Amino acid sequence: MKKLLFAVIVAALAWSGFWFVSVHFERKAIDSWMEARRAEGWTATYEDISFQGFPNRVDARLSGLVLQSPEGLRWETPFVDIYRLVYNFGHEIVAFPPQMSLTTELGETEITSDGMRASFIHEGDIVVRANFESKTLNLTGAATAALAGLTAALTRDEGEETSYRIAVGADAIAGSGGRVADAIRLDAGFDTDLPLRVGKQAGPHPQPMRVDLRLAEYKVDDLQLKVAGDVDVDDNGRLDGQVTVKAVNWREMIDMARQSGQLPEGMAAALEDGLGLVAGLSGNRTTLDLPLTLDRGVARLGPIPLGEAPRLRFP
Repeated sequence: MKKLLFAVIVAALAWSGFWFVSVHFERKAIDSWMEARRAEGWTATYEDISFQGFPNRVDARLSGLVLQSPEGLRWETPFVDIYRLVYNFGHEIVAFPPQMSLTTELGETEITSDGMRASFIHEGDIVVRANFESKTLNLTGAATAALAGLTAALTRDEGEETSYRIAVGADAIAGSGGRVADAIRLDAGFDTDLPLRVGKQAGPHPQPMRVDLRLAEYKVDDLQLKVAGDVDVDDNGRLDGQVTVKAVNWREMIDMARQSGQLPEGMAAALEDGLGLVAGLSGNRTTLDLPLTLDRGVARLGPIPLGEAPRLRFP
Protein backbone atom coordinates (compact mmCIF):
# COMPACT_ATOMS: atom_id res chain seq x y z
CA MET A 1 0.00 0.00 0.00
CA LYS A 2 2.84 2.37 0.86
CA LYS A 3 4.54 1.58 -2.45
CA LEU A 4 1.34 2.33 -4.34
CA LEU A 5 0.89 5.61 -2.47
CA PHE A 6 4.51 6.52 -3.15
CA ALA A 7 4.05 5.74 -6.88
CA VAL A 8 0.92 7.91 -7.02
CA ILE A 9 2.72 10.82 -5.35
CA VAL A 10 5.71 10.51 -7.70
CA ALA A 11 3.40 10.36 -10.75
CA ALA A 12 1.46 13.41 -9.54
CA LEU A 13 4.67 15.37 -8.97
CA ALA A 14 6.02 14.33 -12.38
CA TRP A 15 2.80 15.36 -14.13
CA SER A 16 2.76 18.67 -12.25
CA GLY A 17 6.34 19.27 -13.36
CA PHE A 18 5.40 18.43 -16.94
CA TRP A 19 2.47 20.89 -16.82
CA PHE A 20 4.67 23.72 -15.56
CA VAL A 21 7.29 22.95 -18.20
CA SER A 22 4.53 23.03 -20.83
CA VAL A 23 3.40 26.43 -19.54
CA HIS A 24 6.98 27.68 -19.79
CA PHE A 25 7.27 26.61 -23.43
CA GLU A 26 3.81 27.97 -24.26
CA ARG A 27 4.76 31.39 -22.91
CA LYS A 28 8.08 31.24 -24.73
CA ALA A 29 6.30 30.42 -28.02
CA ILE A 30 3.85 33.32 -27.57
CA ASP A 31 6.60 35.81 -26.70
CA SER A 32 8.73 34.59 -29.64
CA TRP A 33 5.82 35.16 -32.02
CA MET A 34 5.25 38.65 -30.65
CA GLU A 35 8.96 39.46 -30.91
CA ALA A 36 9.02 38.22 -34.52
CA ARG A 37 6.17 40.60 -35.36
CA ARG A 38 7.97 43.52 -33.75
CA ALA A 39 11.11 42.68 -35.73
CA GLU A 40 8.99 43.07 -38.89
CA GLY A 41 7.83 46.54 -37.87
CA TRP A 42 4.57 45.58 -36.17
CA THR A 43 3.23 46.90 -32.90
CA ALA A 44 2.69 43.73 -30.86
CA THR A 45 1.98 44.13 -27.14
CA TYR A 46 -0.12 42.73 -24.32
CA GLU A 47 -0.69 44.02 -20.80
CA ASP A 48 -0.72 40.68 -19.03
CA ILE A 49 -0.57 36.93 -19.63
CA SER A 50 -1.94 34.23 -17.32
CA PHE A 51 -2.22 30.44 -17.43
CA GLN A 52 -4.63 27.87 -16.03
CA GLY A 53 -6.11 24.52 -17.03
CA PHE A 54 -4.13 22.19 -14.75
CA PRO A 55 -3.87 19.23 -14.98
CA ASN A 56 -4.88 18.35 -18.56
CA ARG A 57 -4.90 21.68 -20.44
CA VAL A 58 -2.69 24.68 -20.93
CA ASP A 59 -5.01 27.69 -21.21
CA ALA A 60 -3.37 31.04 -21.87
CA ARG A 61 -5.11 34.40 -21.63
CA LEU A 62 -3.52 37.48 -23.17
CA SER A 63 -5.08 40.66 -21.78
CA GLY A 64 -4.93 44.06 -23.45
CA LEU A 65 -3.65 42.67 -26.76
CA VAL A 66 -2.75 45.11 -29.56
CA LEU A 67 -1.48 44.09 -33.01
CA GLN A 68 -0.78 46.66 -35.72
CA SER A 69 0.89 45.98 -39.07
CA PRO A 70 3.35 48.41 -40.72
CA GLU A 71 0.55 49.26 -43.20
CA GLY A 72 -1.69 50.46 -40.36
CA LEU A 73 -4.06 47.49 -39.91
CA ARG A 74 -4.74 47.50 -36.15
CA TRP A 75 -6.55 44.95 -33.96
CA GLU A 76 -7.30 45.65 -30.32
CA THR A 77 -8.98 43.25 -27.93
CA PRO A 78 -9.46 43.24 -24.14
CA PHE A 79 -8.33 39.59 -24.10
CA VAL A 80 -7.94 36.47 -26.18
CA ASP A 81 -7.82 32.88 -24.87
CA ILE A 82 -5.66 30.11 -26.34
CA TYR A 83 -6.48 26.52 -25.31
CA ARG A 84 -4.68 23.24 -25.93
CA LEU A 85 -4.36 19.85 -24.31
CA VAL A 86 -1.13 19.56 -22.36
CA TYR A 87 -0.06 16.47 -24.34
CA ASN A 88 -1.11 17.73 -27.80
CA PHE A 89 1.17 20.39 -29.27
CA GLY A 90 -0.47 20.31 -32.71
CA HIS A 91 -3.97 21.59 -31.94
CA GLU A 92 -4.95 24.99 -30.50
CA ILE A 93 -8.33 26.64 -29.99
CA VAL A 94 -8.56 30.44 -29.87
CA ALA A 95 -11.60 32.04 -28.21
CA PHE A 96 -12.40 35.72 -28.74
CA PRO A 97 -14.19 38.20 -26.45
CA PRO A 98 -17.63 39.62 -27.28
CA GLN A 99 -16.18 43.05 -28.17
CA MET A 100 -13.08 44.02 -30.20
CA SER A 101 -12.01 46.72 -32.64
CA LEU A 102 -10.35 46.64 -36.05
CA THR A 103 -8.88 49.73 -37.71
CA THR A 104 -8.13 49.86 -41.44
CA GLU A 105 -7.49 52.65 -43.94
CA LEU A 106 -11.28 53.16 -43.99
CA GLY A 107 -11.43 53.85 -40.25
CA GLU A 108 -12.30 51.98 -37.06
CA THR A 109 -14.83 49.14 -36.97
CA GLU A 110 -16.30 47.82 -33.72
CA ILE A 111 -16.80 44.05 -33.68
CA THR A 112 -19.33 42.38 -31.39
CA SER A 113 -19.89 38.64 -31.47
CA ASP A 114 -21.27 35.60 -29.70
CA GLY A 115 -19.32 32.35 -29.62
CA MET A 116 -16.48 33.46 -31.90
CA ARG A 117 -13.67 30.93 -31.93
CA ALA A 118 -11.06 29.41 -34.22
CA SER A 119 -9.04 26.20 -34.17
CA PHE A 120 -5.74 25.23 -35.80
CA ILE A 121 -4.29 21.79 -36.49
CA HIS A 122 -0.67 21.73 -37.61
CA GLU A 123 2.27 19.40 -38.18
CA GLY A 124 5.27 21.10 -36.68
CA ASP A 125 4.46 24.71 -37.59
CA ILE A 126 2.82 23.94 -40.97
CA VAL A 127 -0.97 24.41 -41.01
CA VAL A 128 -2.96 21.31 -41.99
CA ARG A 129 -6.46 22.48 -41.11
CA ALA A 130 -8.15 25.53 -39.57
CA ASN A 131 -11.75 26.33 -38.67
CA PHE A 132 -13.64 29.44 -37.61
CA GLU A 133 -17.17 29.94 -36.30
CA SER A 134 -19.32 32.63 -34.74
CA LYS A 135 -23.00 32.40 -33.81
CA THR A 136 -23.37 36.11 -34.51
CA LEU A 137 -20.94 38.74 -35.80
CA ASN A 138 -21.85 42.43 -35.98
CA LEU A 139 -19.72 45.20 -37.50
CA THR A 140 -20.36 48.89 -36.87
CA GLY A 141 -18.34 51.93 -37.83
CA ALA A 142 -16.20 52.07 -40.96
CA ALA A 143 -17.79 48.76 -42.03
CA THR A 144 -21.38 47.79 -41.26
CA ALA A 145 -22.77 44.27 -41.38
CA ALA A 146 -24.61 41.70 -39.28
CA LEU A 147 -23.98 37.98 -39.78
CA ALA A 148 -25.49 34.87 -38.21
CA GLY A 149 -24.20 31.30 -38.33
CA LEU A 150 -20.83 32.26 -39.81
CA THR A 151 -18.43 29.37 -40.51
CA ALA A 152 -15.15 29.03 -42.37
CA ALA A 153 -12.82 26.10 -43.00
CA LEU A 154 -9.31 25.89 -44.44
CA THR A 155 -7.79 22.54 -45.45
CA ARG A 156 -4.43 21.74 -46.97
CA ASP A 157 -4.68 19.44 -49.98
CA GLU A 158 -3.41 15.95 -49.18
CA GLY A 159 0.15 15.42 -50.34
CA GLU A 160 0.63 19.14 -51.09
CA GLU A 161 2.44 21.72 -48.96
CA THR A 162 1.23 24.89 -50.68
CA SER A 163 -2.25 24.03 -52.02
CA TYR A 164 -5.35 24.73 -49.95
CA ARG A 165 -9.12 24.77 -50.08
CA ILE A 166 -11.27 27.32 -48.27
CA ALA A 167 -15.02 27.29 -47.68
CA VAL A 168 -17.03 30.12 -46.09
CA GLY A 169 -20.73 30.26 -45.38
CA ALA A 170 -23.32 32.16 -43.33
CA ASP A 171 -26.95 31.50 -42.49
CA ALA A 172 -27.81 35.17 -42.95
CA ILE A 173 -26.10 38.50 -43.57
CA ALA A 174 -27.44 42.05 -43.51
CA GLY A 175 -25.54 45.08 -44.76
CA SER A 176 -26.03 48.80 -44.26
CA GLY A 177 -29.15 48.71 -46.44
CA GLY A 178 -30.88 46.43 -43.93
CA ARG A 179 -31.82 43.67 -46.41
CA VAL A 180 -31.05 40.16 -45.22
CA ALA A 181 -29.34 37.72 -47.57
CA ASP A 182 -30.61 34.15 -47.40
CA ALA A 183 -27.53 32.60 -49.04
CA ILE A 184 -23.85 33.46 -48.89
CA ARG A 185 -21.22 30.92 -49.84
CA LEU A 186 -17.61 30.77 -50.97
CA ASP A 187 -15.80 27.66 -52.21
CA ALA A 188 -12.29 28.15 -53.56
CA GLY A 189 -8.87 26.60 -53.85
CA PHE A 190 -5.61 28.52 -53.83
CA ASP A 191 -1.87 27.96 -54.13
CA THR A 192 0.80 29.86 -52.20
CA ASP A 193 4.53 30.28 -52.75
CA LEU A 194 5.30 29.06 -49.21
CA PRO A 195 3.39 26.85 -46.75
CA LEU A 196 1.05 28.54 -44.30
CA ARG A 197 2.58 28.37 -40.82
CA VAL A 198 1.73 29.09 -37.21
CA GLY A 199 4.06 30.49 -34.60
CA LYS A 200 7.22 32.39 -35.32
CA GLN A 201 7.77 33.18 -39.01
CA ALA A 202 11.17 34.45 -40.07
CA GLY A 203 11.67 35.83 -43.55
CA PRO A 204 8.97 36.41 -46.16
CA HIS A 205 5.37 35.43 -45.44
CA PRO A 206 3.39 33.13 -47.75
CA GLN A 207 1.62 34.90 -50.61
CA PRO A 208 -1.08 33.66 -53.03
CA MET A 209 -0.02 32.61 -56.52
CA ARG A 210 -3.27 31.25 -57.98
CA VAL A 211 -6.95 31.19 -57.01
CA ASP A 212 -9.49 28.66 -58.28
CA LEU A 213 -12.84 30.26 -57.44
CA ARG A 214 -15.24 27.35 -57.71
CA LEU A 215 -18.23 29.35 -56.55
CA ALA A 216 -18.99 32.59 -54.76
CA GLU A 217 -22.73 33.07 -54.24
CA TYR A 218 -24.84 35.83 -52.74
CA LYS A 219 -28.65 35.73 -52.72
CA VAL A 220 -31.20 38.07 -51.18
CA ASP A 221 -34.89 37.79 -52.04
CA ASP A 222 -35.05 37.62 -55.84
CA LEU A 223 -31.50 38.97 -56.32
CA GLN A 224 -28.76 36.47 -57.07
CA LEU A 225 -25.05 36.87 -57.80
CA LYS A 226 -22.73 33.99 -58.72
CA VAL A 227 -19.03 34.22 -59.60
CA ALA A 228 -16.65 31.42 -60.67
CA GLY A 229 -13.31 31.20 -62.47
CA ASP A 230 -9.52 31.06 -62.17
CA VAL A 231 -7.02 33.86 -61.68
CA ASP A 232 -3.25 34.07 -61.28
CA VAL A 233 -1.66 36.44 -58.75
CA ASP A 234 1.66 38.16 -59.48
CA ASP A 235 4.32 39.24 -56.95
CA ASN A 236 2.57 42.58 -56.46
CA GLY A 237 -0.84 41.03 -55.79
CA ARG A 238 -2.28 41.95 -59.19
CA LEU A 239 -4.85 39.55 -60.61
CA ASP A 240 -4.75 38.07 -64.10
CA GLY A 241 -7.39 35.74 -65.52
CA GLN A 242 -11.11 35.50 -66.12
CA VAL A 243 -14.15 34.70 -64.03
CA THR A 244 -17.80 34.41 -65.05
CA VAL A 245 -20.32 36.68 -63.37
CA LYS A 246 -24.02 35.80 -63.38
CA ALA A 247 -26.36 38.40 -61.87
CA VAL A 248 -30.15 38.08 -61.66
CA ASN A 249 -32.02 41.39 -61.19
CA TRP A 250 -28.72 43.21 -61.50
CA ARG A 251 -30.27 46.71 -61.74
CA GLU A 252 -31.58 46.40 -58.18
CA MET A 253 -28.10 45.30 -57.04
CA ILE A 254 -26.59 48.47 -58.48
CA ASP A 255 -29.31 50.53 -56.82
CA MET A 256 -28.60 48.88 -53.44
CA ALA A 257 -24.88 49.63 -53.81
CA ARG A 258 -25.66 53.22 -54.78
CA GLN A 259 -27.99 53.80 -51.81
CA SER A 260 -25.52 52.29 -49.33
CA GLY A 261 -22.70 54.51 -50.61
CA GLN A 262 -20.61 51.55 -51.80
CA LEU A 263 -20.88 52.72 -55.42
CA PRO A 264 -20.50 56.39 -56.42
CA GLU A 265 -23.44 57.89 -58.29
CA GLY A 266 -21.46 58.53 -61.49
CA MET A 267 -20.06 55.01 -61.65
CA ALA A 268 -23.46 53.49 -60.84
CA ALA A 269 -25.09 55.40 -63.69
CA ALA A 270 -22.33 54.42 -66.13
CA LEU A 271 -22.57 50.78 -65.13
CA GLU A 272 -26.34 50.74 -65.44
CA ASP A 273 -26.23 52.28 -68.93
CA GLY A 274 -23.46 50.00 -70.19
CA LEU A 275 -24.79 46.80 -68.68
CA GLY A 276 -28.30 47.67 -69.83
CA LEU A 277 -27.05 47.76 -73.41
CA VAL A 278 -25.28 44.40 -73.01
CA ALA A 279 -28.34 42.83 -71.34
CA GLY A 280 -30.59 44.13 -74.11
CA LEU A 281 -28.39 42.53 -76.77
CA SER A 282 -28.51 39.20 -74.93
CA GLY A 283 -32.32 39.20 -74.96
CA ASN A 284 -32.72 39.08 -71.16
CA ARG A 285 -32.80 42.50 -69.53
CA THR A 286 -32.92 41.19 -65.94
CA THR A 287 -30.06 38.69 -66.08
CA LEU A 288 -26.39 39.23 -66.86
CA ASP A 289 -23.98 36.42 -67.73
CA LEU A 290 -20.65 38.08 -68.51
CA PRO A 291 -16.91 37.42 -68.24
CA LEU A 292 -14.99 39.54 -65.75
CA THR A 293 -11.55 39.86 -67.32
CA LEU A 294 -8.54 40.77 -65.20
CA ASP A 295 -5.42 41.86 -67.07
CA ARG A 296 -2.46 42.66 -64.79
CA GLY A 297 -4.82 44.02 -62.17
CA VAL A 298 -7.11 45.99 -64.50
CA ALA A 299 -10.73 44.76 -64.56
CA ARG A 300 -13.26 44.73 -67.38
CA LEU A 301 -16.82 43.39 -67.13
CA GLY A 302 -17.74 42.27 -70.61
CA PRO A 303 -16.90 45.33 -72.76
CA ILE A 304 -17.08 47.80 -69.83
CA PRO A 305 -13.79 48.92 -68.19
CA LEU A 306 -13.95 48.99 -64.39
CA GLY A 307 -10.45 50.24 -63.55
CA GLU A 308 -7.91 48.70 -61.19
CA ALA A 309 -9.08 45.72 -59.15
CA PRO A 310 -8.13 45.29 -55.46
CA ARG A 311 -4.80 43.54 -54.98
CA LEU A 312 -4.59 40.19 -53.21
CA ARG A 313 -1.84 40.06 -50.58
CA PHE A 314 -1.60 38.27 -47.24
CA PRO A 315 -0.42 40.40 -44.27
